[in-house]
Amino acid sequence: MLYPMVERSPVHGQSAPADLVGWTLVQTSHRMARRFQEVFTASGLTAHQFGVLVQLSIEPGVSQAALARKILITPQSMGELLTQLANLGLVTRVPGRARGAAARVELTDTGRAALQATYPRVGAINTPEALGITPAEATALNDILHKMMSHLSSD
Repeated sequence: MLYPMVERSPVHGQSAPADLVGWTLVQTSHRMARRFQEVFTASGLTAHQFGVLVQLSIEPGVSQAALARKILITPQSMGELLTQLANLGLVTRVPGRARGAAARVELTDTGRAALQATYPRVGAINTPEALGITPAEATALNDILHKMMSHLSSD
């Protein structure tokens, strides 16, 4: 064990809370969420708005339904989010070519500029130094977290 755990279990014969990997992950995620919130507030975006801009930069023209799946929100919430982003001039909806085809969503120049201004700030709070770990630990942790996400998404 790298760090001594001083917490005791509240239930006899069970692990202490500090020894529960998932619980430690939840506690860490709350602290990281606060850092992200500071970055997004300074950028004038929300986490979901940022997620949409990132996905559209990677996959231009992706459908609204696919965007919702990728940033883990409901299709109904995505519709509202895209309306907000369109009103801010960050995205545009392009009607499908065929009748009944899904509209595509694309970044505007303003959306691209907002992403380019925000992404480096997000990167800065994700450096190993900012996380208090070494580059090798950051790589290993990222690999482990992706493995966990893959496993948990199959539930």
